[in-house]
Amino acid sequence: MKLLKIYGIKSVLFYVLLILVTPASAESSIEGYWKSIDEQTSKASGYWKLEVKDNRLLGYLVNYPDMKPDNTCIVCTGKLKEFYEKPIKGTAWINLKKNKDGVWKDGYIIDSGEGKKYKAQLWVEDGNLMMRGYIGFFYRTQTWLRTDQATAEQATFGD
Repeated sequence: MKLLKIYGIKSVLFYVLLILVTPASAESSIEGYWKSIDEQTSKASGYWKLEVKDNRLLGYLVNYPDMKPDNTCIVCTGKLKEFYEKPIKGTAWINLKKNKDGVWKDGYIIDSGEGKKYKAQLWVEDGNLMMRGYIGFFYRTQTWLRTDQATAEQATFGD
């Protein structure tokens, strides 16, 4: 009987621990909705949806300042001509293929407002998304904040 009580307590503790750990694991997933922040103004510069499809991390702009449903990339020319006149919303502007130890790399992020393509790495650190873009050996890292679908889709960008 004593042995049964000990195993019963261990089972309960195991399930409590499992319940406590599961949300933390889910929060560390790179998939979901994220808010990018402009470092100069500290204001939201866009809302993104990240998802993994066929072992690739794809990122889609959900909402950004002055967004209109029919906006297309008109500055995507030259090396980016495959993105010329692609809709801003619904096009994968982030495309990374290698996930090693939680870091996605070997791909790109496209700045559809400037018509520029950068090498990129993304990973989750302390519950935030770290997005690093490269030009040659130089890089800049932004911290993006987790958000939810409703906030991302309904956000406004007032002054």
